[in-house]
Amino acid sequence: MLIDISKILMKKGETLLFDAEEIITEAENYPDVHRFLQPVRVSGTVTNVKGSFEVCAKCGTKLVMSCSCCLEPVEVEVEFDLDEIYSNTGNEEEAETFAGEEIDLTSALERNLLLNLPMKVICEEDCKGLCPKCGSNLNRGECGCDTTEIDPRFESLRSLFKLD
Repeated sequence: MLIDISKILMKKGETLLFDAEEIITEAENYPDVHRFLQPVRVSGTVTNVKGSFEVCAKCGTKLVMSCSCCLEPVEVEVEFDLDEIYSNTGNEEEAETFAGEEIDLTSALERNLLLNLPMKVICEEDCKGLCPKCGSNLNRGECGCDTTEIDPRFESLRSLFKLD
């Protein structure tokens, strides 16, 4: 995603508004993401601050991830802020560098999107998950597996209560 800053390149203190979209077709670089349902929307400002350029933007997209309990696909909306500093001189330590009259937001956008993906996605609040024995989805119905297995670490406690 390239932002043309030629209008403010030599004008300190000037701000440029922008709206753009980045289409992500490959979800393999994003863990647990099946596919993107819409492009990543980016709208914000670029400000020329003493020779460096400050990018502040609101970003958002909609994608499909797996439920953490039952592995069913779930639509998730992700929104995040993008705050980056770019420099064409290379003098600032914490700034991204660029050359020419365009700033490439692609790597910052991908990095911030990865950081803002939810760690755990649940399809429904009362999701029952998968059966630990056969792996069937318990939201669709009981599977009939015997789940009365006792953890072997607690077997010695069973004799204290004389339970069978």
